[in-house]
Amino acid sequence: MQPHEYSVIGLDRTAIGRYLGTAAGLMASTTAVVATLVFDMATRLGFSNAIASLALFPVNAAAFYFLGHLAFNKWIWRRKAVQALLGVPDLNGEWACQGSTKDGEGNVTHEWTATVTITQTWEKLRVYLNTGQSSSRSKSAALVKEPGRGYVLMYSYQNEPRIGEPELHAHVGYCELQVSEDLKAAEGDYFNNKGRITFGRMKLARKGKPNG
Repeated sequence: MQPHEYSVIGLDRTAIGRYLGTAAGLMASTTAVVATLVFDMATRLGFSNAIASLALFPVNAAAFYFLGHLAFNKWIWRRKAVQALLGVPDLNGEWACQGSTKDGEGNVTHEWTATVTITQTWEKLRVYLNTGQSSSRSKSAALVKEPGRGYVLMYSYQNEPRIGEPELHAHVGYCELQVSEDLKAAEGDYFNNKGRITFGRMKLARKGKPNG
């Protein structure tokens, strides 16, 4: 399954597109001026028109925007300084998960472990969870920055049991995780419905160092 879009509460993402567009226009204009100067110098030095005209190879604003957007979506936004400025954490990687299922009175009825894998770019995100008995993947997600506390990751998911697990049923659910400021740990609650009405708590520890 392909990653899906996610929202960042409190951030106007369209502003990033405007900034990239403005930068692309400025770079295209600068390139045009430099190319004209190089062309003029080449002709003055006696180069043929065919060779000199290579200096005017068209690199327009659309090309600069495409390259800039590609670089921002895959790499630039991951830099710590950019993350801090925009309030969008890089959650990419594997997380070790300790989970507990509770009954209606809050008593733990079952404990389980899982591996959570998060894939994320500036535009898209996907949360995968694998327990060995079943696996789930996110369907929608949102992020919000909480100054002094870290970040909150909220997502809905679809869970599918593995073949040979007749006591488990496919279901949908919702999870809300409080992610620490250093992006090394997360903790929160989950709720299942439509096939399996349960709820519980999850604690995540990041494997490896955060990017950036």
